Amino acid sequence: MRNKLKLISLLSVVCGPVFAQYNYPVARTEPFDTLIFDQKISDEYFWMSRKNNEPEMLEFAKQQSNLTQSYLDSIPGTDAIMNEIGDGYFALQNEIWNVKPANGGIYYQRDIPEEGVWLCHRASMDSPEEKVLKSAFIQGKKYSIRKRVFSRNSPLVAMMLTENGEANPHIRIFDLAKKEFLPDSIGPVMFNDSRGVSMTWLPDDKGLLYTQAPPTEKHHEKYYNGKIKLHILGEKTEEDVAVFGSGVNPDISLKDIETPYVYSFNHSPYIIARLRAGDRDNYAYAVHYSKLNGKNTPWVLLKDYVNLSDGFDANGQYLYAVTKGADRYQVVKINMETGDSPAPFLPEQPAVIAFSDSEYRSGIVAGKDVLYVLTRQVGDMQILKVDFKTTAAYRLPLSSKTSIAQLSLSGENDLLFGTFSATRSTQYLLYKHAENKLSPLPFAEPVYDAGGQLQTEVLLVPSRDGKAIPVSIVYQKGLNLKNKNPLIIEAYGNSGASHDMYYDPNMLPWLTRGGIYAYAHVRGGGEMGEDWMQDGQFPNKMNSINDVVDVADYFVKQVYTSPDKQFVMGGSAGTFLVGMGINQRPDLFAGGLFLAGLPDIATYADAAGAREQKSVGTLGTKEGFEGAYSVSSYYHIPTNKILPAMFISHGATDYILALHPAVRYAARLQKEQQGERPIFLFVDWAGGHNGGELDILYTLKFALWQSGHPDFQLK
Repeated sequence: MRNKLKLISLLSVVCGPVFAQYNYPVARTEPFDTLIFDQKISDEYFWMSRKNNEPEMLEFAKQQSNLTQSYLDSIPGTDAIMNEIGDGYFALQNEIWNVKPANGGIYYQRDIPEEGVWLCHRASMDSPEEKVLKSAFIQGKKYSIRKRVFSRNSPLVAMMLTENGEANPHIRIFDLAKKEFLPDSIGPVMFNDSRGVSMTWLPDDKGLLYTQAPPTEKHHEKYYNGKIKLHILGEKTEEDVAVFGSGVNPDISLKDIETPYVYSFNHSPYIIARLRAGDRDNYAYAVHYSKLNGKNTPWVLLKDYVNLSDGFDANGQYLYAVTKGADRYQVVKINMETGDSPAPFLPEQPAVIAFSDSEYRSGIVAGKDVLYVLTRQVGDMQILKVDFKTTAAYRLPLSSKTSIAQLSLSGENDLLFGTFSATRSTQYLLYKHAENKLSPLPFAEPVYDAGGQLQTEVLLVPSRDGKAIPVSIVYQKGLNLKNKNPLIIEAYGNSGASHDMYYDPNMLPWLTRGGIYAYAHVRGGGEMGEDWMQDGQFPNKMNSINDVVDVADYFVKQVYTSPDKQFVMGGSAGTFLVGMGINQRPDLFAGGLFLAGLPDIATYADAAGAREQKSVGTLGTKEGFEGAYSVSSYYHIPTNKILPAMFISHGATDYILALHPAVRYAARLQKEQQGERPIFLFVDWAGGHNGGELDILYTLKFALWQSGHPDFQLK
């Protein structure tokens, strides 16, 4: 959660000065007109999306990115920004993160002075710390560790490794006792999502189930039609047998745009294969692990179960899952042996039942005797403990309002988790079931508290159709809020994902200069329950965009900011809101920060285009196409208008989003711009979907420059 340089949750500032004209590289144009469901599409830059024109597109992107870097590098303040961010992380240096109980002990990461970040281990809560692994060096080559999955009873951890951003994703297995990598090397594996590959250990630790990418060089096909394979330790990986997937099981037919995930459990011998479906509800199959038998594996469809991401866990033959069926969701019990329809287990609660946390981990954890269930209100999360036998529910004794993440089972029935806020770093707590006692980890102190410098609160902003939009804000203590301050709004509002505010040192250069950071929990997100999510998905996706615009309008009218000091920021599907928000009301914004985004969802046939069909519309139908077209920023850029500034950032090795739509978007915005604010494209050639240090630096410098901040102007 911390020490990740997350460009998607930082910065910004405001605008004011008169700008020189920019000598943008000019792309050639080529007539292109088509008719899709009676909608005429004309795009003279569409040639960039054709595979045979890729070298020319890449050369144009290189010229654009070089221009962006030349301008942003010439703006002073690099040292100031990096030093402030560095000081922010230095204040957290003695803390731990990514805490995970495993093998009877506990593992975590720590930044050790003069040494760097280590994976560390303690055999028990009172045992001394042991350094285990610093970096993934294999045969003299360094890899980035994207995901770790610990075995349950053996000293082994499976790691997804990548190089050069998100290139060459593969799995290696590390022996935690011997401190060496096993010879087993598994790849290529599938990026199921931004967290990495879906993989899980067999209940007996003898092998690993994982999703393998199909053998193709086509960008979008790498993320669909994947197969779940079984690797037995010590055996040749080329002999790994597929047990689930497209074309594997004769009685199971999968769509081309469905993505498989695989799971095993602490207290169950069953395996779950869930399908993320691009154009319908997610669903799942189950099988006892002893029956895994290649294409003949007898998977059982879990009938009538609408899967919500990773929001489930198992005990014995029963799956306990958060699902639809109530405004604030419900927990059901499913017999994995028979696959019978779900039975109610925990009914709808006063607060929303959280199927995942801000780290996108499961919000439900099954022990031997009890089930832990996370509930949420913005800035006030709770954990319920439910007895399997009696279904009696008790609230864990948290002493104050907080956000919660990283739920993990410790031992048979205890629970480890982290609490945090926008002004306080993560504190790890251990709940002991038998004693009904909650206490901090003894070796996880101190916790950094920025409450003396920063302040946070939740506003309820009225929308144009009468909804109350929760907006979390954080700002420097003592700041006069209603003083036309620089302000950035960030939002996502897609597929039920929720965002919980956490202390982020990357925001410090913005906050210490009098900026307000606001996160708008718009419709389409999961913070307010099922109805809130559905009200921001197809055919209602425009509500997400309207909500962001209404929040921006509110901040101007209430004098929190002014149009020349307000920015909108979003990453991935959040860029729908950036591009379309600016298209709808360019007069409200000084600029947009469009990060790893989707400017064209109407003609985009890549992985993300198919994955987002449920949220924006299925392209194969007239209604679905019209929905996707309506939120495609590229086709709705105002003409003959003075436009806000735009910083478009994209990673060249992005696992799910190809580069060419972002390049087309930059070219078209530059052509349509009638004002003097810059439209810049930055390409991180070794970067992936989540960006890195340069993205953060350049996004900050761009926003500070455009704000007219005197310390960040061109020389």
